[in-house]
Amino acid sequence: MSHHYPYQDDPVWERGQYGHGPTTTTVIQPNYHGKTTDSSIYRVGIYGWRKRCLYLFILLLTVVIIINLALTAWIMNVLDFSSSGMGPLEIHDDGIKVTGKAEFDRPVHFRNLATSEGRVLSIDSAKGLNMNARNLTGHQTASFHLTAEGKAEATCNRFEVFNDKKELLFFVDQKEIGLKLENLRILDEGGSVFEGAVQTGIIRPEPDTPLQLESPTRNLLVDAAQDIEILSRAGDIQATALLDINIQAKQGEIRMDSPNVFISGLQQSNGQGQTQLQICICENGRLFLARNQADCRADRGICE
Repeated sequence: MSHHYPYQDDPVWERGQYGHGPTTTTVIQPNYHGKTTDSSIYRVGIYGWRKRCLYLFILLLTVVIIINLALTAWIMNVLDFSSSGMGPLEIHDDGIKVTGKAEFDRPVHFRNLATSEGRVLSIDSAKGLNMNARNLTGHQTASFHLTAEGKAEATCNRFEVFNDKKELLFFVDQKEIGLKLENLRILDEGGSVFEGAVQTGIIRPEPDTPLQLESPTRNLLVDAAQDIEILSRAGDIQATALLDINIQAKQGEIRMDSPNVFISGLQQSNGQGQTQLQICICENGRLFLARNQADCRADRGICE
């Protein structure tokens, strides 16, 4: 007597060696008696030492992740990270604000450097300070250098100084030096030495201080295209020279306007020898020479 089962003709897998022998077919049939044998169950998964290694790896990975999160939280706490920046460094839409001191080890590029209102901007360097300016093509056009030896160097085509009203006070270029001041005060007690020419409209000393123009070893030349006025409102004017003092007017007049005119230190004659000319003076102060052996009589037009 044979029993026919509904899954008898359905093989689960076939295992065989094609070309080397007969094919062996294994059929798994359900147990209709309610029991399942261990031989008919195939387990799926990782078991044994592989499973223990996998759990150990997951445990180590979890520990590393926890340590990493703890270190990240500690670093953020130490550096004071926030939504606006990091500690004294705050990032805004219009720039970066640093509260306290900032140290830069590499070049820094910025358009504007300023402090908060009422604060002082301090730039400190142990080995000097360099500031450079470049044009649109990248070439350096000006630079300012402070050395550790106490020297300041400025390299530019024109150096200018303005006041708070944007008025030019001082400039230096390759051709000239310009000053636009009400008074130029030189505080050196020994005076000032100029190797070249000095062009000015007025030379005036400090109040209650005499003005002295001196050339110890060379000539002193005061030259003007029009008038030269030497004025002392409350004192004397002295002109002293080792050799000659020449006062010459080629087309004009030489005037001495004073109630007292003295010429001292002249040589005296004994009244012998050749007769010389006499110097005479008109009522208006004009000097003229009288003829030899003649009185001081002015001709027509001399004293007019």
